[in-house]
Amino acid sequence: MTDVQPLSSALQPSPAAHLSPEDLGEAIKNVLATRIRVAPDRLPDSLTLEDLGLDSLLLAESLVALETRFGVVIDPLRFAERLTPGLPLGELVAELAGHIGAAR
Repeated sequence: MTDVQPLSSALQPSPAAHLSPEDLGEAIKNVLATRIRVAPDRLPDSLTLEDLGLDSLLLAESLVALETRFGVVIDPLRFAERLTPGLPLGELVAELAGHIGAAR
């Protein structure tokens, strides 16, 4: 089992420009895993936000952490309609990766 990164290392600014889409998705998953204190390899894409315990406050904190990590601005209203408890993690990561990748 992989250890969870310390929060401070997961939040170090790192431009997304040099990351492949797959690596960007993994980096996003790592930040989310750190926020919920779970090893990234224990987060299959099929888990829903509800399964992960990602409530609105934790999700907002996660978006701020992603902004800090990648040096981008994420408008939560852009995702508001899609952010439901039943949203699978893989879809959330793909949406965020597309947004962060486009902002590079």
